[in-house]
Amino acid sequence: MQLAESFWQTVPEALQNDNALLTTVTEEHRRIYTSYFKYDLAVNHALPIMTHAFRRLDQWRVFLLLTPWMLARLFIPDRDPGLPVPPDWQPQACIGRDYQVIGPVFDLSLLIGKQKAHLNHSPAIGHYLLHPLILSMLNFQTPQEVFAAWNQV
Repeated sequence: MQLAESFWQTVPEALQNDNALLTTVTEEHRRIYTSYFKYDLAVNHALPIMTHAFRRLDQWRVFLLLTPWMLARLFIPDRDPGLPVPPDWQPQACIGRDYQVIGPVFDLSLLIGKQKAHLNHSPAIGHYLLHPLILSMLNFQTPQEVFAAWNQV
C-alpha cells in the first residue's frame, strides 16, 4: 500500500486486480461481521456478505456491498483521489480502532453526477468511500429481495 501526501492509503498492489479486490472486500467484511456483528440482534444473519454490480467510473471501482447490517455502494480508487484525510482517519490513527460504519462525508464528482460518500478504512484495503443505501436489513429474506428493494428507490 502506498501513502500519498493527502494521507490517502491506496489499495495494495495485489488488489489492482478487480477480482482480487472484490474477494478481499468480501473477506474483510466477513472478518468485521465475526468481530462486531455476529451476535447483534439488529442485523439479519440470514443474509450473506457479497459484492454486486461492479463497474469502473473514472479512476473509481464502484460496486454494491451487501452485508447482514447494510447495503452500501463502495468507491475504491485506483490511485490517490486527492481527498484530504482528517487526522483521526489517517492510517496510523486507524490502527487497532474499532470498526466504524460511517466516517466523514465527502462529495464526489463522477460521470454519473455528484455523489456523497463516507470515508472508511481497512488495513487490508486501505481508504475507500462508502455510500450507505439500506441500513435496516431485518425485513429481507434474500439478497434478491434487497437488490429489488433498492432498484425501486
